[in-house]
Amino acid sequence: MFLLSLVCFGLRQITPGDPAERLLPPAETQRAATEPAAYDRSYRRAAVTLGLDQPTFYFSLRNAALPDTLRRIARPQERKMLRALTLHSGNWPAVQEYYRELRKLAYSASSGDGPTTESRPALLRLLLQDEVPRIGKALKGLAGDPATSSLQNAFANLQKNPRRYALLLPAFAWNGPKNQYHQWLLRLFRGDLGFSLEDRRPVAQKIWKAARWTALINGFALLLVYLIAIPQGLYAAGYRGSWFDRISTVALFFLFGIPSFWLGMLMANYLTTPAFGFDLFPSMGVGKVPEGASFFTLLKVRIGHLFLPVICMAYPAWAYVSRHLRGAAVTELDRAYVKTARLKGLSRSAILWGQVLRNASFPIITLLAGVFPALLAGSILIERIFDIPGMGQLLFRAASGGDWPVVIPLILFNGLLTAFGLLLADLGYALADPRVRLGGTKSSLK
Repeated sequence: MFLLSLVCFGLRQITPGDPAERLLPPAETQRAATEPAAYDRSYRRAAVTLGLDQPTFYFSLRNAALPDTLRRIARPQERKMLRALTLHSGNWPAVQEYYRELRKLAYSASSGDGPTTESRPALLRLLLQDEVPRIGKALKGLAGDPATSSLQNAFANLQKNPRRYALLLPAFAWNGPKNQYHQWLLRLFRGDLGFSLEDRRPVAQKIWKAARWTALINGFALLLVYLIAIPQGLYAAGYRGSWFDRISTVALFFLFGIPSFWLGMLMANYLTTPAFGFDLFPSMGVGKVPEGASFFTLLKVRIGHLFLPVICMAYPAWAYVSRHLRGAAVTELDRAYVKTARLKGLSRSAILWGQVLRNASFPIITLLAGVFPALLAGSILIERIFDIPGMGQLLFRAASGGDWPVVIPLILFNGLLTAFGLLLADLGYALADPRVRLGGTKSSLK
């Protein structure tokens, strides 16, 4: 989980887009060209709210020419420009002086002693320009404006006094717990998942609303799988070679080879629309229940809308469990304890359910280990086809829209539930078969 948190946090850092800019209302973003100073103040407040002014991790390894306070530059485009200039000259004090003069001119109020109206767009573009030749060319175009003389001198000083020896030295800095990763982990442990960049709603609220539908569909699918697959697998093994075994083998291999999303699209097209003459099920979604409706009305609406998604989620696992349970049961039926049970006069059903099932239950336990991440992640394609507002749908929309504060907690929870499911599977193996040992070695006989 620690490694997964590092990966998720790293992906969060390198994903394209500017979260602080997305946090700003559209009205504030539109002020970037007309009122750049006001927009800059709003942007800095948004960056501080997201904790972007703090160091990224507990420690940092950087070039000695770069200052450890570069993170305090809120806008990433300006930070990129300053980094490029510093790595070009190695003279951070000169770069800092150039940046101060540039900001003073670009964000200055319109007055007689400030830059001309024609110079302001070029000055704002210089804040985002990180190529030294283009900066020099742009400054030559501003040479006719007397207000830019101090900026011209600062850039000339930057060019004349390089300190490239500093570029050859590394620098290590210990940032302590006041860093973005540490604060992010603390918020996760407190249950504060942040808020969505798309609609500003709390992420925990969005996940909880979607998780209910995914858990409902996967829960019914799991129940259906166990109710059908266990008896079918056992009796196919108990009556191996019979017509029941042959037919079920062919049918299950056929089902296992059909992609669930393809069958889901066929069901959605031919079983829910009157245009094809098979309007057997309601349209997409989860249905609308009238206020004050009885429990049976609620049950009728939900079953009608969720029946097809449950079938699509259940039949691949049904084929998997049934076939693997049959194979394991066939192996167990050839063991000595089964022959002993037959000699004692036990019926075939008693042997299958009373003794073989426990020893052949590893496929069932294996499937159960994957239930927990499935309850969270859901099936993106099935939920998209049937328009189910579950976790798969939420993950798809968040990833498509670049809403990473929603995507990252989903990935973390999926990893957590996967680890928990594997732990339960290990415990289940030990309970089903005492010969399975969890850790340690068998003690030697003396």
